Amino acid sequence: MRDNNHIHSVERALKILEIFGESLQPLSLTEVANLANLTKTTTQRFINTLIVLGYLNREENKRYFLGTKVLSLGFQYLNSSSLIAMAKPYLDELSSELQMTVNLGVLDKGEVLILYRREVKKFLRFDIHPGSKLLGYGSALGRVLLAGLSDRDIADRLNAMDIQKLTPKTITSKQAIMEEIVKTREHGYAVSDQEQTMDLCSIAAPLLDEKKETVAVINVSLDVMRRNDPVLFENAKTRLINKGESISRRLGYGGPYPVIHVLE
Repeated sequence: MRDNNHIHSVERALKILEIFGESLQPLSLTEVANLANLTKTTTQRFINTLIVLGYLNREENKRYFLGTKVLSLGFQYLNSSSLIAMAKPYLDELSSELQMTVNLGVLDKGEVLILYRREVKKFLRFDIHPGSKLLGYGSALGRVLLAGLSDRDIADRLNAMDIQKLTPKTITSKQAIMEEIVKTREHGYAVSDQEQTMDLCSIAAPLLDEKKETVAVINVSLDVMRRNDPVLFENAKTRLINKGESISRRLGYGGPYPVIHVLE
């Protein structure tokens, strides 16, 4: 029976946006048409409309990717996210205790999408705020999130990344990155030392839910002087892990901590 309340054109447009959201790279018209099971003519009309509305952008080589309008919708979600509301008091307390910058992030393809940040000191040359993205391969945040995925999934994401050496200490070998991810699994947390900037060391811990999935990650950022003080470093790590465990308990996780469970 036909549902007069169902608008098929809206369904198709949303399907196209979902296709782009699931892709690790820009897509051609033919690729989108095949994935959406539509003709190229129809697909082009949808794409043109979405470009005008700001939901898609076009590269010079006639490939397409998500536009800033999608991100603006994401900001509205981020501002009302129950995860942020739950984690914020713990992160604010951690930041005040340590006088250090803290972040809350989730995995977005091969990058870390920042959901919440309380900044005490600026380490990077550019501003970081909710909605910003950090490198997955060169950050402690990213390694924790990647560590919860299967090896095959990690390999696929690494292959799609533009891996660059940001500092002399940035690990760029895919094999070496995988070795760091394995260490992260073994320890249950990650450390990234001067890989994004020579001024910064980051410690990150997972947020786990009742299914033992790593749904998000939190971190603290230490300057080099504090990184070289073993007492300050251990104190920051211990307090971060304590907050991560407390938030994970609120999310329904009941197992040992810190730990990272691998999804197969």
